[in-house]
Amino acid sequence: MATTTAQTAAAGVFTFLKHGVVLPARRCGPFLRVFALDVLLSTALYLFGRLAVAPLDAAVNPEDHNAAVSASSAADDAAKFSMSRAWLLLGAGTAYLALYQAAVLAMRVATACAAVAAWSGERPTFGSLLREVRGSLLGVSATIVLGRVLRAACAAAAAAALLALPLIIYLGWSPRLLLLDAVLAALAFLLCLYLDAVCAMAVVVAAAEPGRRRGGGAVARAWRLMRGTGKRALLYLAATWALEGAAGSVRAVAVRWLPRGADRVVVFLVGAGLNYVLRFAVDVISMATITAYYFECRRNEEVEKEKAGHID
Repeated sequence: MATTTAQTAAAGVFTFLKHGVVLPARRCGPFLRVFALDVLLSTALYLFGRLAVAPLDAAVNPEDHNAAVSASSAADDAAKFSMSRAWLLLGAGTAYLALYQAAVLAMRVATACAAVAAWSGERPTFGSLLREVRGSLLGVSATIVLGRVLRAACAAAAAAALLALPLIIYLGWSPRLLLLDAVLAALAFLLCLYLDAVCAMAVVVAAAEPGRRRGGGAVARAWRLMRGTGKRALLYLAATWALEGAAGSVRAVAVRWLPRGADRVVVFLVGAGLNYVLRFAVDVISMATITAYYFECRRNEEVEKEKAGHID
């Protein structure tokens, strides 16, 4: 009886990992629409870079002017002209980076919305998916940005605690202080890991509960849902890291399998294409996994509430 219970509990711990792979395979429609959106945004960014940034980068080149300019006044005019183009290049580059970050956020929101829709059994069209993304963009984006800030702060605290260790040893301070700092560094590191999973679930919370949870509210909601599920959080992180490593290995092996005499352009295109597809697949599976984790935690919360109601 005890063995059966242990096997059931172990199976339950790994259930959400299975759903993370099965969900995109069985209900691939929403994710294919997200992939189409990703292709559109990537194409638009590429065209903006080629048509706006690249010409300005080529224009801001001192060699284009020095050979044709001899007089000092003409040289001053050429310098001013080159400086104006440099400012244009700076503005275009800044705009490109801003658009790139906006596209990354939009794709993150779209993937979260698609995962929630797939889990709920919905079959959104491309237009309805865009409307869903537009409605959830602000809340999910605020949650993503807050998550990045919290993780950066936690990583900074862990790094500060680690850097303090050799300083304490060098100054010969109390061994108790050294032990305390080591414990704080370990706790900060574990908190960073746990916070990574919490912030990932907070994105799903903001997408699944729009209008009610965003930013700090979504993070707090995810923290409450994940309370007591530390093993699953570590499993999610380990599975995500393993998936990213496997994707990199597949890309490297595929490029090596190309004929030795293959053109460099072909090798580059194959590598870039595989990297693009594998990156998208990793993002989808990771989001589907954390979505399954979220709905599992929410189901457990509802069961606990029902039990508490029966007890009362």
